[in-house]
Amino acid sequence: MMMNARIWGIIGGAALVLALLSPLVLGSSKKVEQLFEDAETFYERADYENAIEKYKEALKESKKFGAKTERIDKDFITLANLKIARCYYELAEDSRNIAHYHSALTYIKKVESKAQILKHQEELTYLWAETLHKTGDLDQAKSKFLLLIKKFPKSRWVEKALYAIAEINYQHQNYDTAQETFQKLITEFPYSEFKAKAEQRIVELKYLIDNSQDSQERPSPNPEPIDKAIYNSASKLKQQGKVHDAYQLYTNLIRQYPDSEYVIDAHVAKAEIHLEAEDYVNARANYEEAIYSTNDMERRTELYKKYQLTYLVPAYADKTKRHSSSDELFVKARLFRKEERWLEAAELYAQLANSNLLAEDIVEVLYWAGRCYHKAALTEPNLLNKSINAFKRLLGNYSSGEHTIETYYYLALVYFDWAQISGNRSRYQSVIDTVEEASTRYTDTHEVRNRGWLSRMQELKKKSIRKLEPPLPPPPPPPPPPPDPGPLVDQGYIHLGSGELEKALKKARQALDIDADYQRAHQLSSAIKETYYGRGWTFFDEEQYDKAIAAFKHAININPKFKEAHCHLGVIYIEQERYTEGVKALEKAVEIDPGFKEAHFNLALAYLKLGEFEFARNAATAALEIDPTYEPANMLIRFIAD
Repeated sequence: MMMNARIWGIIGGAALVLALLSPLVLGSSKKVEQLFEDAETFYERADYENAIEKYKEALKESKKFGAKTERIDKDFITLANLKIARCYYELAEDSRNIAHYHSALTYIKKVESKAQILKHQEELTYLWAETLHKTGDLDQAKSKFLLLIKKFPKSRWVEKALYAIAEINYQHQNYDTAQETFQKLITEFPYSEFKAKAEQRIVELKYLIDNSQDSQERPSPNPEPIDKAIYNSASKLKQQGKVHDAYQLYTNLIRQYPDSEYVIDAHVAKAEIHLEAEDYVNARANYEEAIYSTNDMERRTELYKKYQLTYLVPAYADKTKRHSSSDELFVKARLFRKEERWLEAAELYAQLANSNLLAEDIVEVLYWAGRCYHKAALTEPNLLNKSINAFKRLLGNYSSGEHTIETYYYLALVYFDWAQISGNRSRYQSVIDTVEEASTRYTDTHEVRNRGWLSRMQELKKKSIRKLEPPLPPPPPPPPPPPDPGPLVDQGYIHLGSGELEKALKKARQALDIDADYQRAHQLSSAIKETYYGRGWTFFDEEQYDKAIAAFKHAININPKFKEAHCHLGVIYIEQERYTEGVKALEKAVEIDPGFKEAHFNLALAYLKLGEFEFARNAATAALEIDPTYEPANMLIRFIAD
């Protein structure tokens, strides 16, 4: 069958039109992909302003005729707008510029009603809610958070949404609803990062609700301030004997409302709770906080008297006076301790220990002399001996008084520190001897307080025994940290920018050898592939076919399923009259994508050139099955039929 010049002219013209259109279509798609990849890179580096520009450029390019974005995302318009909104949100978080939040909302609203893909709908809903929350539009934010939970009950943002809804209800004083929502969060997400905060809120809300119910009988035009309500609820609990809950509320009040007028009273209440538990150290600490929080001199004097009485335990309530000659030294020593002037405090206590005091007062001053010399010895180690002497004097002469059990502990601790500082291992044995003496003395004790001190001493004993054991061999050196593929990818991008594609590809492959899933390395490989592909087109247009073939083969080497590169290899082989090679390349393109109609048509041309008319007809028919309106294939079939 001979083909006349007219038919070949028609077919050649159709092929030429296709060849001219293909670079335009594929070029636009390639540009969108490159811009999007650049934007993603900027986003990963937290360079949100440049990311926004690149996303916008990609969005603009995607709207041009012929641009295909399915390889990036089936709903690219929504994705790009979502990415831009996310960048504006992050900019607002970094700069605290509320205008960026409003920019984020603008881009969300552009696409939220048109989003086709569920994951985009989900993220848009969450980002919308979170952004509204940050702008202070609480009602709208709550509505969007509720919508997120309803439409996407398994979303990774549900626990954050529940916490935000509960907080909004708390701020609006919808206490019952807030409590229910916080409890739902804890029940459904027992390991949530918001669990601790939710539990604190529930404690507050429980008593705010009780207070609100009590006040309904006597409604007031102005709601009670939250800090006052918390304080009153805590005080009510304290009166009812629910000390633990009361203590928690006092603590929450102090932490959350540090400028409240009720903070001083909260500290005093906490001090009283500690006194009831015979925890005089923490009682004093809270009295001190109260003293230094008030400018009312009468109140400060009253609090200071209570503070002083904590040193006269256990019968402090009956003991309102001590020797007037030593009062000033006692107060001065305590102030030195408050200011952590340990040596000055220790010397005053030592002076008091050698004065004419009651035995119980001697016990107190010896105890604190030992403690303060120990503190001072952390910077002047020669004072450790003075600390030991004070403790030994107390145990030797006043072992039936206050502080005996803790004196044993602190004596053991001083020996332990002395061994640590001096390197004298024999001091560890002194620790062991001291602990064993205390254990023998308190063998039959059932008091919780004494058993607590003995437990702490046993820990010192165990440490000392370990210190006396032969040293263990040094541990093996830690394994070297895994190599970081990031610098290799950075170098690859530098080579890519300089046009050194082989060097760039080498760096990408080295990075993937370290981490086969490293996304940036895959992105670099893709960028190199597209660059080779672009070079192939340039060489093809310039009729430098050998260079074009080499470029397309490089692209295929990076991605063997790069159908467009296989197809254009086939076209070049046809131009060079290498028809058999053209058939192989085009069959590979069709194998990769059976719906690639241009590849089927070019395959038909290759078979036609080889005189394989049946194969040519089959290939052209396959193109028509994909697109029945594809005129070049119709023309070819009619020609073969003639």
